[in-house]
Amino acid sequence: MASASKEEVIGKLNVRVVRGNNLAIADPLTHTSDPYVVLQYGAQKVKTSVQKKNPNPVWNEVLQLSVTNPTKPIHLEVFDEDKFTADDTMGVAEINITDIYDAAKLDLKHATDGTRIKTIYPVGVNYLGGESHVQWKDGKVIQDLILKLKKVESGLIVVQLEWVHVPGVKL
Repeated sequence: MASASKEEVIGKLNVRVVRGNNLAIADPLTHTSDPYVVLQYGAQKVKTSVQKKNPNPVWNEVLQLSVTNPTKPIHLEVFDEDKFTADDTMGVAEINITDIYDAAKLDLKHATDGTRIKTIYPVGVNYLGGESHVQWKDGKVIQDLILKLKKVESGLIVVQLEWVHVPGVKL
């Protein structure tokens, strides 16, 4: 687990990297890729396992980041693991955490399970490949996202954010 800098931690985010879809072919010889995802938030850096020879990988791995500034996005980058050379980039995206942070500040203890708090649409410069919903589910604030990778010809990454309250921190 990467540690946060001296900034005050206001919460934690569990980022479930669910799967990739139609990722770029990074190895022309084998016509496949060995993808993994790296999340970076400030000085923190966490990554998924490598999925060998799979342009449609399923990770379903939870990576945790300490949140210090809700206006700072999470940088997501997909790489292709190479044995003998530097790993190739397979696209980038940014995850805006302002919406889930705003929902986490609400008093939702009386909300019905599955209540949709906010819908974010794929417009302008965001990385969304479809509508994203912030909702109250199983007593938690979660947000499902489909991210369209940039700087690459194809690829989507599906993630789910879950806000984790830090004891003693009032939002």
